[in-house]
This record gives sequence, structure tokens and C-alpha cells, in this order.
Amino acid sequence: MPENSHIQFNILIPVEWLSGLAAHIDGWNERFNTYIELKKGAESKLVEAKIHDFIKKHNKESNSEIFLQNIKKVHLYSLGKYFADSYGTGDITYVRILSLIAIFILIIACINFLNLSTAQSTRRAREIGVRKVSGANKQKIILQFLGESLLIVLVAHVIAMIFVELLLPGFNNLIGKQLSVNYQSAGLYIGLFTIVLFCGLLAGGYPAFYLSSLKPLDVIKGTVNKNPSNAGFRRILVIFQFSLSILLIICTLIVEAQLKYIQNKNLGFNKENIGYFMFPTRPSDPKLQALKKELISSPDILSVTRAGNPFYNEGTRNGFTWEGKSEVDDVYFHMIGVDPDYASAYKLELKEGRFFSSEFQTDKTAIVINEEAEKILGFSNPVGVTITSSRGSKLNIIGVVKDFHIQSLHHKIGPVIMQMSESNNFYIRMKPDKIVPVVESVKKTFKSFDPGLPIDFHFLDNDYDNLYRTERRMGKIFGYFSLLAILISCLGLIGLSSFMTQRRTKEIGIRKINGAKSVEIFSLISKEYILWVMISIIIACPIAWFVMNKWLQNFAYRVSIGWWIFALAGVIALLIALLTVSWQAYRAASKNPVEALRYE
Repeated sequence: MPENSHIQFNILIPVEWLSGLAAHIDGWNERFNTYIELKKGAESKLVEAKIHDFIKKHNKESNSEIFLQNIKKVHLYSLGKYFADSYGTGDITYVRILSLIAIFILIIACINFLNLSTAQSTRRAREIGVRKVSGANKQKIILQFLGESLLIVLVAHVIAMIFVELLLPGFNNLIGKQLSVNYQSAGLYIGLFTIVLFCGLLAGGYPAFYLSSLKPLDVIKGTVNKNPSNAGFRRILVIFQFSLSILLIICTLIVEAQLKYIQNKNLGFNKENIGYFMFPTRPSDPKLQALKKELISSPDILSVTRAGNPFYNEGTRNGFTWEGKSEVDDVYFHMIGVDPDYASAYKLELKEGRFFSSEFQTDKTAIVINEEAEKILGFSNPVGVTITSSRGSKLNIIGVVKDFHIQSLHHKIGPVIMQMSESNNFYIRMKPDKIVPVVESVKKTFKSFDPGLPIDFHFLDNDYDNLYRTERRMGKIFGYFSLLAILISCLGLIGLSSFMTQRRTKEIGIRKINGAKSVEIFSLISKEYILWVMISIIIACPIAWFVMNKWLQNFAYRVSIGWWIFALAGVIALLIALLTVSWQAYRAASKNPVEALRYE
């Protein structure tokens, strides 16, 4: 299957084969993706209603929400939207964010081109004056400058395509996708032509119309150099591009802070040094218990449990009843099948009662709940309380464990019910300094039980990291884009500061003759740019707060956006701007005033 499909697999098997592993493939509580091909012109809402009525007819206790989704939209438009979302699918939100950042950087580059073109307009003012005196009309001059702009953008586009081919493998590695450029697509060339045309007109439009509007008499009098609106327009452009750069810096800092919070968050259990594998047989196969005894006999293995992955649990179940329950509420509980060693393997903290034990036969109909489930049930001491499942089974609560995360931090901790069950998944807690020899020993033990398949060994902490794979990649991309935006902004600032310093050469010479010190000259030149950056910070901060606050809403557990993030971003931007213009300011401040007076 293609990379941009949510349907990914290593092997295809008939669903009936699962019944051989004691799976209830016809049970109402089993969860599978179901694909339906509708007749042309069929109304999806009507089909949804019919499916809902069918389920309600055969399972009256069901409160399931039924919906149909176009298969073309599953990959990008379902992550975090529906309960049964598949892991590893794409997210249209991040596609839009990356597209928006790319547009920002393109605008910053266009602003630089536009800024420098207008700043150096005086150098071409004489050319325009001479051409107008010689009979050139306004339209010809506009076409000339737009043509120059489009030519520069076209050459830049060719260079950019070369860089795309060179950097695409590294970018694919960064985002974890396999993107490629389809040079046979007509849409590609239409898109590239549109971008070239847009950038050429955006970057060259204002200089073309500005220079074409100059009057020959104004050029001779030198009034072009004194045009305040021209300088004001340049300031606005510099402030705008630095606002975008600061916005990206703040976003990068907040993403990194959230990722650090995720990494250090107490999950309520210990995920470190736990490896796991699945043995290919029925969960009820007696050899699984023999394999567990063989594994636990190793002195380097601290604990072994046969259970499910805490991050990919068995889904939710409703229909439970208990004394005092509101008839309106139908609570969904997360169900986890465990064995007596589950709590010790994951180091769960017991709040009340006890955990499961092989010494009590009654534990087969017992349950252990978490604190969130205790709150929902409403009992001050739920140990000994009996609740009834949707199938009529009486389940006695024998213990309460402290809340622990069974999903990513995007979700709040929900109510959990743990029951004794058999599993062919083995989770092994190892001594931290013995991981390599333990893994090798486990592989040998696994092979000695004649599984018929090679072992597929994983680590639990890697599963946890994979839950935030998209956010980690986004953090790196934000960082790279921020550096690129800052670099482009600084290049523009260098060119603009060089030009503006050159225009003030005579002023600087006169000031130095009248006793101005180099420090004063340096401050005179630099303070204007610092003011621009300060204004950019004021503009960027509220926008960044709004954008990142919306992004953080995707996490049930998140960092607070502290003032220090905005302060740090502001300091970084100020230092970068100051270092960028400092060389030009230093040269102007240290120049011999005699040379300045000879200028022009």
C-alpha cells in the first residue's frame, strides 16, 4: 500500500482465522474497521441511520455513534477526531501548519527583495529620469522592472529545485515519510508557474510602480532621497518579517517545552526497562505459563506479566450498573486484561484493597479499578462493592490503584477496570544494566519453545515515544524553519543597514568632527533597528500566544505558556538583529571623518 494510506500491513489473513486464537470475532465488543462500498448516488446519512437501527435492534444496550467517512479522507482527516483512530495516520492540521510556515518564509524572502529594491531606488532614479526624458513611458518602465523581478525569481526557482533534489532524502528522514517530486504531473508545473508569477509580482510590483512614477525633475532636484513614505514603507516591511521570525521562535520554544514536559511527566507507572513480545499461540495454551516460569527464573529479569500494552488497551465498554447509578449516565470504562504480576511489573501504586492473586479463586470474577473509576462510582470505599456488567456478570471490586496513563497525554485519564485474563503477550521488566544479555536470553528461550515464527521484540518506552512522533518531528521542523526565517531576515537586514549607513556617511562625518564618540555613533545607527525589533516583538507575542494556546488544547496535560518564553524569544531576536547590524555600525563609527566629508 502507498505511504499516504492508512491501510498498512505485513500480512493478510482471513478474519475467521482469529477464532482459532479464541477471539470473539462476532462479539459486539470487538473493534474492527469496516469498509462499505455504496452505490453511486447513495446518501451516506441514510446508510448511517440504517446501520444504527440494525445495531440497536440486535443490541439494545448499545449507544454507539455510527458514521461513515470517505476512505480518501481517513489518512489525513481522522487523527484525534474519532475514538477508533488508527495509529500512524497523517494529520491535515500539520500539513496546513507546514504549508503556512512555507508561505511565511516565502513572504519574508519577497519582503527582503522588495525592501532592498525600494531602498536602492535612488541608485536607479537617474536611469529612470534619463529614460523618461528619452521618451520611455510608464508602462515600459513597469514592464522592465517586473521582467527583471520575474527573471530573478525564475533563476532562484531553478536553483531551488536543485536543492530540493539534494535535500529531499534528508527531509524524508526528518518527517518519516517518502515524498517524491512527480515531474510528469501537469499540476506540478502549473503550481510552480503560479508561485514564480506570484513571487515575481509581489517582490517586484512595488518597486516597478514606485520607480515608474518618478518625475525627471524630482530626480534632478534629489527629492527622491528625501521621500519619507519610502523609508516608512521599508520600516513596515522589516517589522513584518521580524514579526514572522519571532512568531516562529516562540512556537519552537513552546513546542520544545511541551515535549520536555511529556518526557518527564509521571505516568503513574514505570515504563523504563520493559521489553515485550507476542508468542504465536492461543492465550489459553498451557505452554505460555511454562514459558513465563522459564523467563522469571533468570536472575536478571525482575518481573514478567502476561497482559496487554498499556498504551494500546482493549478499548472501552459500557452498560455497567451499580447501586446509586444515575439512569442518565452510561459511563465508558477502559478495559485491561491482566494477570497477578501486572502491578509489580509496571510498578502500579495500590491505594486501597489488594491486587489480583493466584491464591484466590474468586479473583476470576473480581476487578481492580483506578481512582477515576472510584470517583465515577461514587463510593467512599469501593472495596467489596459489586457492579454488574452489560452481560449480567457480577464483578466484585477488590482493590483501587492510583491513576496511571493508558493513553497519550492528549487524553485525560479515564475510568479503568482491570480483570484477570489470559494473554499471549509477555512484558518483561529487566535490570537496567543487563538489558542486552536479557534480550539475547529471551530470544533463546523463545526459540526453545518452538514458536514457528521469529521473535518480534519491542521496548515499551519506544511505544511511548511513538505516541508523540508527530509532535517531535514538528518540533524539529519548527526549529529548522525558524533558523531559515531568521537567516533570511538577517540577510535582508544586512543589506538594508549597509545601504542606510552609506546614505548617512556625511552625517556621521559631521557628528564625529563635532566631537561625537564611536559609541554614540554606534548607538545612533543601531537604536533604530532595535526599535523595529521591539515593535515586532509586541506584534508577534499575542499572535504566538493565541496560536500555541490553540495547539496546546490538543493535550489534556500541557505546560502553561510562561512569560519567560516571550522574553527569551525577544532577547534572541534583539541579539540577532544587533549582531547583524553591528558590523555596519562599527565600520561607520570607526571611519575617518575626512573620508566621510569627501563622500559624494
